[in-house]
Amino acid sequence: MGGPAHSGKSTLTYRLSQHLRRRETPHYALRASPDGDGDWVEAVDAAVVAELRPRVRSGWTPSFALAVARDVAARHLPLIVDVGGIVSPETEQIAACCTHALLLSADPAALAPWRDLVARHGLVLVADLHSALTGTQTITDHGPPLRGTLVGLSRTSSSEGPCFSALAAQMEHLFAYTSDELFRSHLVQTDIELVLHLEQPIYPLPAHSDQPWQPSELRTLLPTLPSHTPLAIYGRGPAWLYAALASANPHARCAVFDPRQGWVEVLPLSRGLHVPRGPLHIASETHGGTTRLRVSIPSGYLDRRDTDMITVPPVPGGVIIDGRLPIWLCTALARTYHDAAWVACYQPQLRGSVVVQSHTDQFPVGFVIPDDDSADQN
Repeated sequence: MGGPAHSGKSTLTYRLSQHLRRRETPHYALRASPDGDGDWVEAVDAAVVAELRPRVRSGWTPSFALAVARDVAARHLPLIVDVGGIVSPETEQIAACCTHALLLSADPAALAPWRDLVARHGLVLVADLHSALTGTQTITDHGPPLRGTLVGLSRTSSSEGPCFSALAAQMEHLFAYTSDELFRSHLVQTDIELVLHLEQPIYPLPAHSDQPWQPSELRTLLPTLPSHTPLAIYGRGPAWLYAALASANPHARCAVFDPRQGWVEVLPLSRGLHVPRGPLHIASETHGGTTRLRVSIPSGYLDRRDTDMITVPPVPGGVIIDGRLPIWLCTALARTYHDAAWVACYQPQLRGSVVVQSHTDQFPVGFVIPDDDSADQN
């Protein structure tokens, strides 16, 4: 997915991904630009976006581009790869590992360098589209490639129309794998026998393929897990759900499926009073009995093989894990603090933090600590 900045690519990525999810078309939307955008930008109000985006934004670096390109080349799922708004050596490196291209611009003339990039790397052009905030959606050429005008790619507008429908149909055809086919192919890649698929029914809970998980469901789910049993976790679900499952048996093996890196073993991190400079930046704020760890990745990308370079601080009382982090890292942090009074994961959409493990009745598992209350209640 390429084109100049401010053309609506992030919104289109989100809406295409949501459409494909409703159609049960397996895929993953990979934000391959360090600008901090993601699904969360579309799911929370503008004020929260303005507050959080500076904390998760970083600049392009050669190491970021190399790591993303490697993951795209070794993908485990069909990917929608949003590479940002500038043709650069970094976007060239990532594009070279892709197979198809979808171009979008509010100014069609500005697509010339992107069309050159597509030609240089021999990508199949799926669509070459004009983006407009208002007007009428039109199709000038059904293609391939699809050509026309997409309208309504803003947070407050609808993008439904003939051009979006035609594009979504092409994406469905391109990603023509069944969820079961992909799951079976990934299942054989782990030696852990107990694998929870978060989108399928997990007795006594129903399937969550088209409805989001709720924090209160943790109190039903976690008691069903056998003790001291290795666990593998698969499928689309919030980070707090993964963290809670990984923490249920903190000393048993646990692996999570990362769409970019495959099965990742969850390992606890080192703790120490002096946190050396490393691939993570951790700002610790303690109020009363709560420590909030604001965790960020300065380079925009963290390789799971770099966990031995990470040291995290000890915390008194309870801890809130706050940051835009890969799920495998969020679960590792939760396991690292398994002996804390309680551990919660911040969820911007809920404007609060979900308690994923607890040794106190004050904050039970599944409780959502509102933003303004985390310090005052201790």
